[in-house]
Amino acid sequence: MEKREEHPVAMNAFELISMSKGLNLGNLFDEQAFKRETRFTSKCPANEIINKIEEAAKPLGFDVHKKNYKMRLENVKAGRKGNLNVATQVFQVAPSLHMVEVRKAKGDTLEFHKFYKNLSTCLEDVVWKTEEDMQQVK
Repeated sequence: MEKREEHPVAMNAFELISMSKGLNLGNLFDEQAFKRETRFTSKCPANEIINKIEEAAKPLGFDVHKKNYKMRLENVKAGRKGNLNVATQVFQVAPSLHMVEVRKAKGDTLEFHKFYKNLSTCLEDVVWKTEEDMQQVK
């Protein structure tokens, strides 16, 4: 039986526009800019993005469950509202551009914010920054 290569879900322009209200890269790491989910873009290959998220989540105490370009991250230790579960999915926006959605599936929102802040630090080389983003950092 021949093995079929899986690819991330491709998004068309209408789907991207419908999600675009949360795609403001200027607010990417602003804690107040997201509540239960956030998104970022990357020019890295989808499998590299998934591997980097997994590498970053495991030392933070998360079990990682992968299927295609979706992941479920579950905190081994229970927090204030049980175990924090985070769902991620990689979407292909263009041949060399991916959008990654990171959302809280279960648990405390403040714990999700803390997790995402730690995760984003580990993913700085994966997140695509425009020239405008780079100038704002200076």
